[in-house]
Amino acid sequence: MKIIILHGLYMHGLVMQPLSHKLRKFGYDTQVITYNTVAIDKSRVFKKIDQVLSAEQPNILVGHSLGGLIIKAYLAERKPSTETISHVIAIGSPIKGASIVARMQQLGIDRMLGNSPQHGLNLHDDQWQFPQKLGCIAGTLPVGARALLMMDSRILSDGTVTVDETKIDGMADHICTPSSHTSLIYNSFVPKQIDYFIQHNCFEAA
Repeated sequence: MKIIILHGLYMHGLVMQPLSHKLRKFGYDTQVITYNTVAIDKSRVFKKIDQVLSAEQPNILVGHSLGGLIIKAYLAERKPSTETISHVIAIGSPIKGASIVARMQQLGIDRMLGNSPQHGLNLHDDQWQFPQKLGCIAGTLPVGARALLMMDSRILSDGTVTVDETKIDGMADHICTPSSHTSLIYNSFVPKQIDYFIQHNCFEAA
């Protein structure tokens, strides 16, 4: 099986290489895609995904944060079969948008987000209606800008995205781990759970 990995906002494909290497140890072929997260060219990103999809084996799409939303948009436009793409795993993805983005817009500091809000980060009501199995992984270590901008430390979050924002009706499973938004992509828990989800269509209970 081949796993295609998309990074999140303000990141580069290099930051996903540790996760890529860990997944290779489980026997997967992996490919990391880099894209400009503040000047998103949807057709260009989608074409990159098209070009790396394997025609000989099932593909799995993995996205961290904004990457999960790009994947959701890709599925909506391309409508691939489950024979082409079998599973999607979203890591710390605000799958129906992020409240911190709405707060930044209220404060007038959203220019730094570029056009990313238009590609899924704006709050929106939605359901997972794709045939691909979706697994969502959330962090619960609130280290990040959220506490400063939102003043809502009582709400469970990874410091950027709330746990509730990583859930969507129609997902196959959801699991939490004590990681911050960025450290989610570096711990050993995530690749183990990705592998388990691919094999069983659910995460491994602690």
